[in-house]
Amino acid sequence: MPGSRLALLAGWGELPLEFLKSARERGERVITFALKGITSPAVEELSCETVWIKPFKLGEFLKKLSSSGAEKIVFLGKIEHRAALSLTGLDLKAVKFLFSLKDRKPETIIKGIFSEVEALGVEVIDPTPYLSHLLLPAGTVIGKEPEEELLSELTFGMEIARSIASLDIGQTVVVKNRTVVAVEAVEGTDACIRRGAELSGEDFVVCKAARKTQDMRVDVPTVGIETVKLIKSLGGRALAIDAGKTYLLNKREIEKFCREKGFTVISL
Repeated sequence: MPGSRLALLAGWGELPLEFLKSARERGERVITFALKGITSPAVEELSCETVWIKPFKLGEFLKKLSSSGAEKIVFLGKIEHRAALSLTGLDLKAVKFLFSLKDRKPETIIKGIFSEVEALGVEVIDPTPYLSHLLLPAGTVIGKEPEEELLSELTFGMEIARSIASLDIGQTVVVKNRTVVAVEAVEGTDACIRRGAELSGEDFVVCKAARKTQDMRVDVPTVGIETVKLIKSLGGRALAIDAGKTYLLNKREIEKFCREKGFTVISL
């Protein structure tokens, strides 16, 4: 579409919608590349144009991006890493691409795709200016103020979580009594929390962290109200997130829930 120079590849979740709302407020028109069966249909209302593509069809995406006239693009939203293990649903371009990589860690795959996109002359940009309202400064507490013992537990867990994230294993750890009970891998955050709760019983804490040298274009940790509710429902005490490197969605809902349930969310 003439006049449209900013594009978005939108995965699952609310983060792409937050970006589109912010871009609209800034007067920018966005072409959204949406994945069938993954991306929320609500992107159509916020985009100047929506191009639906089949998931994991890398060749189709690159061809349509090349003809779109986009000069810059943002990648946001969850896309399951499991497809890289099973090769299910991939087109020939995607299969060749995966076999060309040194490994199939999430960051390796995403940055490899960035290289394919930038070879077309499209710049992959940092979406932080559009989403800075979702980042919390260090020391922000939502809900119950943590006592010294709890703060120590969360600080311990965050150091472990940052190390795990920097190894590109996962972003989340479940901790109880300064013991790491569960570590997130390809199963995702919620499955890790459930497994940790089953192993530890009540009074565990959850820590979700970014890589120590986080590229804000790549797989930034994101937390919403459903994760907070899940932790509390399973007997968890608190959630710690990485200050300035984690997108917090549904903040008002989270504040209300934490006040009512005596739960703690803290940025460290």
